[in-house]
Amino acid sequence: MGLAILWCGCSAMQSWEVVSQDRASQADQSVDVEAENPAAPPIPVDDMPMLSAVQPRKVVYTGALKIATADVDQAVIQTKKLAEQLGGYMQQMTAETIVIRVPAAAFDQALIRLGQMGTVIAKQLTARDVTEQYEDLDIRLRNAKALLTKFHGLLQKTEDVKQVLAVEREMARVRTEIEKLQGRLNRMKSQLAYATLSVAFIRTERTPPEFQVRLPFWWLGRLGLDVLMEF
Repeated sequence: MGLAILWCGCSAMQSWEVVSQDRASQADQSVDVEAENPAAPPIPVDDMPMLSAVQPRKVVYTGALKIATADVDQAVIQTKKLAEQLGGYMQQMTAETIVIRVPAAAFDQALIRLGQMGTVIAKQLTARDVTEQYEDLDIRLRNAKALLTKFHGLLQKTEDVKQVLAVEREMARVRTEIEKLQGRLNRMKSQLAYATLSVAFIRTERTPPEFQVRLPFWWLGRLGLDVLMEF
């Protein structure tokens, strides 16, 4: 029994010594590897690439208001002048409705000034994000222009009549596509630069004075002689 315990203890000691030696050997090897491959020096802060600034979203602002006022004609004229004062212009005008375009930066100011012309009965404001549509049009336009440039180069190198005619047909098609894309992009740029406000004015009805039927000798009531008025 005692020999068995002693043998187990010796075996455990030998096992521990082997593990310890293995760990020491691994540690020595790790030190040697680190010595052979020193860690790379840290990158200076000034040399780190800067993150690109976040591009602002492209938003189209529109609004529709219904305003009650006593003088509709004067309100329409004042709205036209307001658009010009803010750097915009009148787009459409009728007897009681006017559509104006104002710089997008002056959109809030225009709403405040319009609200002072009468009582706002209804208001509808819209902010439409067109960033993705704008970028898509811009990319398609640049690609079409690049393709047209390639066709120009191919046309100069081609001497075969059939190939020349085929290239010219493709160039005509690409030019038409460029005109369409450019027109859509220009309209979107205009919508982004100028907000659109449609204002409908409603004439407020003046309440007529109440009609009062006066009985004979009505003034006796003021003298406290109401009883005499009953006869």
